[in-house]
Amino acid sequence: MVGTFTPRGELPALAILALDELPQASVLVFDRDLRFVIARGGALPRYGYQEGALEGVLAGDVLPPDRWALYEGPYRAALDGKKTNLVVRSPDGALVYEVRISPITVDDQIVGGVSIAVDVTALVEAQERYQLLAENASDLVLLLTPDNRISWASPSATVLTKLSTHDLLGALALDWIHPDDRRLVADARAALLSDGQPREVVVRVGEAGSEYRWMAARATMVLDDAGSLTFYVVAMRDVDDEMQVRRRLLESEQLFRTATETAPIGMIITDVHGNIEFVNEAICHILQRGRSELLGRRTEDLVDPDQRERVQLLRAQTLAGGGPGPAELSLVRADGTPALVRRVGALIRGEAGSPDRVMVQIEDVTAERKAQEMLEFRAFHDELTGLRNRAWILDILASDLHSARRGTESVAVLFLDLDNFKVVNDSMGHAAGDEVLTVVGERIAGVMRSEDRVGRFGGDEFLVVLPEVTGPQQVDRVAARISAAIEQGIVVQGHRFVPTASLGIAVSQPGSTADGLLRDADAALFRAKSAGRSRWQFFDDAMHAQVVSRVTIEEELRRSLAAGEFVTHYQPIVSLADGSVRGHEALVRWNHPTRGLLPPDAFLAVAEETGLIVGIGCLVLEQVCSLIAAEPGLPGAVSVNVSSVEFSRSDWLRGFRGTIDRHSVDPARLVVEVTETAVLPQVDVTASDLEELRALGVGVQVDDFGTGYSSISLLRDLPVTGLKLDAGFVRDLGDGASPANALAAGVAGLAKGLGLMGIAEGIETESQARILRDLGWSFGQGYYYGRPGPRPMGVTGRQA
Repeated sequence: MVGTFTPRGELPALAILALDELPQASVLVFDRDLRFVIARGGALPRYGYQEGALEGVLAGDVLPPDRWALYEGPYRAALDGKKTNLVVRSPDGALVYEVRISPITVDDQIVGGVSIAVDVTALVEAQERYQLLAENASDLVLLLTPDNRISWASPSATVLTKLSTHDLLGALALDWIHPDDRRLVADARAALLSDGQPREVVVRVGEAGSEYRWMAARATMVLDDAGSLTFYVVAMRDVDDEMQVRRRLLESEQLFRTATETAPIGMIITDVHGNIEFVNEAICHILQRGRSELLGRRTEDLVDPDQRERVQLLRAQTLAGGGPGPAELSLVRADGTPALVRRVGALIRGEAGSPDRVMVQIEDVTAERKAQEMLEFRAFHDELTGLRNRAWILDILASDLHSARRGTESVAVLFLDLDNFKVVNDSMGHAAGDEVLTVVGERIAGVMRSEDRVGRFGGDEFLVVLPEVTGPQQVDRVAARISAAIEQGIVVQGHRFVPTASLGIAVSQPGSTADGLLRDADAALFRAKSAGRSRWQFFDDAMHAQVVSRVTIEEELRRSLAAGEFVTHYQPIVSLADGSVRGHEALVRWNHPTRGLLPPDAFLAVAEETGLIVGIGCLVLEQVCSLIAAEPGLPGAVSVNVSSVEFSRSDWLRGFRGTIDRHSVDPARLVVEVTETAVLPQVDVTASDLEELRALGVGVQVDDFGTGYSSISLLRDLPVTGLKLDAGFVRDLGDGASPANALAAGVAGLAKGLGLMGIAEGIETESQARILRDLGWSFGQGYYYGRPGPRPMGVTGRQA
């Protein structure tokens, strides 16, 4: 027999506790033969046994077969050192017992076992009630043992956690909690054990490596009659959707905060009363104030006092849902300077849909407004002088004339041009010229009434409009006042300069128009400058007739050019030695439909002023090239005149070359005649064009030589092949010594010395031809040798 033990002294402590403290418990002690040694306790009568009646009896002999089948395995397992827990019902089914079967050891040897049955009927009934509720609840319910293992899980657990019952039962509850949330669960359990008060925690539940779901968990303790913890009831509610919404809301709020914080425009959020709750960095920058200075203040405090009521009105409109459009306000910066801003408000509603807050966007438009004002200023002001510009003057002049028609007063226009202003630009530079213009503009404006209009028309031209004129004497006094103001010395770059001006004055009539009045003033200005400058001239009837004539000529020139009414006549250029024809000069004539054949003096001035000379020049060149192509035996070359207007066009040379190419004309058969006045203003460009002409073989002659300022320098600097002595010198020639003879002889020597072809113009008598021949001239032209005609002369010499 393996080991023996006394009935009580060697019982396990649990058995002794059951006997002493739990009179309703039953204790069965068996030896290694499975014979009951002790059989006592209040539960035995439930099985039909009296206390002690089973002692000494084999368990298999006394227990019914179904009971022995339940206990035999755990009894034998106890003899092998294993413990077993069973939950069984009494034979009548009324009571539920928890049976714990454990080995009994003496001197480290297993001598038997003990089976302790404790009545847990109340506990089981409670669990069954919990389970019944849990199984019919949508929330997840778990029963946990005191050591936090899952002993039961509601059906919804597998649905919500996506875990099987097999995975859940017996597992540690913390294994299914996200590692980052386990400390939260542990703290909640510690607090529950401390004060017994359940606490809800929101944690992520799931299997490691899989998708977790957010659950709100609340644990409750279930105690036995002795107050000991028997199990936890844990109710878990799926809040994953709610947490995702909250997360997205949090992200949205973070995004909104980031967007508003980093927005380039100012952002302010206020309550419904205008108290500031949030500001971003941009509005702090606009106002030059820190956040602490703005938070808690009212938006009315940020604007000019006279705009506070407007701010309140805008907020009220926003709260009413009216959504007022952008409004411009003037905020006050920390240094007191204004900041012009564009304000847009938006309503923020609360959960119930009622107005909760107002979000205000503030865009600083100070620079934009200044730029706009500058653009508006430049649109109607001269940038250099700050005076009104041409566009504004024309508009206001038309308006003043309209007003004058309703009254008895007139409108006067004073057109002013600085005398010799080009000398200032050329000698001291454009910066000095700009300084003079600015000072002159200030002086003119300084002597005018507030209702008078003063503007810069362009270049060195100014315009003054007097909207209410009672008579010419009033205008005369104004002109005198302007001239006196201008003619004060100006020190420019260390040099004293006394500017003067010429003025043309026109006073309106009942039918005057703005364009007409300006044209009249311009005509008067031209007369003033022609009369000696530094004076003023009123427009009169004679000028009016000239203006009308000029306008008429311009209109007729345009029509005639389109109709091809311009023809070319040719005057011979002859050898003074024998009168033989050595070439021709092409001269344009206007075959006017009513006035007949008109010479250049009748229309060239207007043609050059209007630019129509370009078309006329092209027509003459076309006719000349056609003649040369048709008359290959024509002696010498044909000269064509080119004006300064034509030279100023960048496409002139290209057009010239195109014409001679189109007619297949030898360029050497052509000569271009230019005047000093045409070449000097644009000598750099002209020299380039003339060099290209010479490279083609076209001759270049200086016409009217001796009438300009720098004739000799032109002969040196330009690729000239000849010169023509002006007819004025020829007219003064006579027998014997005279200044005219000396000058003619000098120019002839100059031409020969430079290897140039010298041609004397305007020869009308045999005497002039002889004298010129004697003075050294080889070629000439004039009425003596032939008048210009539609056909060139042959080689027979002077026409009769």
